[in-house]
Amino acid sequence: MIQEQYVSFETAILLKEKDFPQNPYMCNTAYTPKGKLSNNAKSFVHNYELFEASGIKPLSYSMAPTQAMAMRWLREVQNLHIWVEPNTSNENMFDAHVAKKYCYRVWAGVGYPTYEEACEEAIKYCLENLI
Repeated sequence: MIQEQYVSFETAILLKEKDFPQNPYMCNTAYTPKGKLSNNAKSFVHNYELFEASGIKPLSYSMAPTQAMAMRWLREVQNLHIWVEPNTSNENMFDAHVAKKYCYRVWAGVGYPTYEEACEEAIKYCLENLI
């Protein structure tokens, strides 16, 4: 069965730090403070709003967007374009590339065993080095 690939917990934290929208109506899944996926992001926000109203600091959470959502945000908001292609010397591996604005290929990571791992690493690279 094909499933959407969520960004890792570490990447979700980086996205939150870089102002990725923490909107449960856009992204239904969230990571708990301990890094566990929860399909009930709306309850996190509801509880957050209740705690905030009473003056108590709530537990933090991070939205868990899919890799496609993170890549779209990077493209549309940050003008960072990610693409993944098969490795030219090893057909079982993938290479990740990033272009910023009109510059061609400011970074290339090579030799990832899956397409999804290449996407994850490119997203993390953008968040850590280009924003």
